Amino acid sequence: MTTLPTWAVYAVSFGTPLFAFLGVLIGHWLTRRGATELDVWRRREETMRMLRWASEQATSDEDAKARMGVAALAALSDSELLQEPDQALVDAVLDSILEEPIEEIEALGEDVEVVEVDTDIEDWESD
Repeated sequence: MTTLPTWAVYAVSFGTPLFAFLGVLIGHWLTRRGATELDVWRRREETMRMLRWASEQATSDEDAKARMGVAALAALSDSELLQEPDQALVDAVLDSILEEPIEEIEALGEDVEVVEVDTDIEDWESD
């Protein structure tokens, strides 16, 4: 009967648990990476859903819905849900919604009085 050399016994006895541990670390890293990518995808999907809804509300003919839509777009713009690449899209939607009223105000000339409406709910609660 032949015996294994001493180095082989040590390599098997220490190498097997070491490689198992490395396999677990790599598997965990891959799982976390996949979960992070999935989270980014879900956040972007929810952001786009909210952007679509808020845009529809902001372009409504009803003043209350339009104000709510613009307020929702502004809140989405400041939200942690919004990712950096999507900020330009939200800004473009807000700009396009506000472009027509600004042009109307400019067309009326200097005789126009613009009244700002405070839409911050926190200010209303303190009154």
